[in-house]
Amino acid sequence: MPPPAAWRPSTNLIDCYVTKILGEPYRKFGAWWVDVEYNSWGSTSKTRLMFRTEEAARAAKVGHHFTA
Repeated sequence: MPPPAAWRPSTNLIDCYVTKILGEPYRKFGAWWVDVEYNSWGSTSKTRLMFRTEEAARAAKVGHHFTA
């Protein structure tokens, strides 16, 4: 019997790395957001990263790793 889904590694996620911070953190919908440019598998795109605290949002720097 396979382990529960919570115990299995996530699939279909790709590694992304921030290459540029596009603005200051801002508060919206009760969370802190930062607009960034990122690279994944040689392709550059833009997105918004969500954080629970302002300190965490300000800690996002070039090289920050996230999955998508």
